[in-house]
Amino acid sequence: MVTASGSPAPIERTRAVEVFGNRYGRLYDDEVISPDGGTGRYLRWQWEHDGVVIVPHQSDKFALVPMYRYPIGSVSLEFPRGARKPGESVASAALRELREEAGFAGINLRILGRVHPDTGLIESAINVVSAEVPSTFPDRAEPEAMESIAEPRWLSRAEISVEVTRGQITCGVTLSALALALCQ
Repeated sequence: MVTASGSPAPIERTRAVEVFGNRYGRLYDDEVISPDGGTGRYLRWQWEHDGVVIVPHQSDKFALVPMYRYPIGSVSLEFPRGARKPGESVASAALRELREEAGFAGINLRILGRVHPDTGLIESAINVVSAEVPSTFPDRAEPEAMESIAEPRWLSRAEISVEVTRGQITCGVTLSALALALCQ
């Protein structure tokens, strides 16, 4: 169904039904009405706090971090990212995640925009920040207890293209952040 303006008609939430919650966010199985009037359910995740992803770069290279991701059961090559803490600015959160996951300090921060990691499931957005990294040699990273992270890899644009084509970079947040960085 399409509205008079040519846009798709909205799906109306009639009741938010929380089915799970923890310190990271809430999972809802909402009751909804479709554009044709039918009733149904729609699953939705809401993060407790907005996220941030940081694009570390130096000259023509980008730093990506190999991370074991439990949901996919394998290593994913990604930009550092995580949730903002209560009252924490986007810039402070980006620098914290860069230090925790890659062991780098960042300078010349630029907020590039926001992305939605999965518009079919996740309600929350992620802020995308770029930072120049003065040294390609990381200090000691300080990942959280449930993170499994290896040393960052520096890749040129051409090397990133190869890794994307080979299926080695599949994280939607990283690919979206990279697209924003390359468009700037």
